[in-house]
Amino acid sequence: MSTRIILADDHAMFRAGLKKLLEQEKDFKVVAQVQDGQELLDKLASAKVDCVVLDLSMPNMDGLTTLKEIGRDFPRIKCLILTMQNDSQHFKHALAAGAKGYVLKDSAFEQLVLAIKTIMRGKNFISPGMSEVITQQYVRSLDQAEQTSLEILTSREKEILNLIAQGHANKNISSQLKISIRTVETHRSHLIHKLGIKTTAGLVKYAISKGLV
Repeated sequence: MSTRIILADDHAMFRAGLKKLLEQEKDFKVVAQVQDGQELLDKLASAKVDCVVLDLSMPNMDGLTTLKEIGRDFPRIKCLILTMQNDSQHFKHALAAGAKGYVLKDSAFEQLVLAIKTIMRGKNFISPGMSEVITQQYVRSLDQAEQTSLEILTSREKEILNLIAQGHANKNISSQLKISIRTVETHRSHLIHKLGIKTTAGLVKYAISKGLV
């Protein structure tokens, strides 16, 4: 049985190229082409469709709004985003709105057939280019989190953390820094709260990872 597909994009020549590509597959049939979200919803009301390939940037009704409408009124239909938007915000919003796949237009002719076959099997598809963007952002967020977690400590907290990592008890820290044990305990409590680390072993490990020891 053929997979019945609608293409939704406001660029007619691009749609024509996609239609030619998809219909080389004997199990694919492009049943309609539309240029905006509202036209797509109107077509879905009367056409038998298994999969919709749609852009995020369309006139009259954008792709995200259209996705939500499809999810509400036609939950059986699989939706695949085909877009130039290669940022994480559009990606996250599209998946949250119900998209089962996300393909960048610059790799459409290489990946679209595989993407449709994948989502029709009940799996998600993310183009390698988009996966790389998400991975890079994740790595950057980890780096920023590490940097921020050290920057939020005061110089005294770093000093006490260093002594904790060296194995000193509160009494010894109090003596070395000439502050009360209660003050040491207060700083230690602040370290636990700011870093989210509850054990001495965890504080030691953290200090070593930051090069404080």
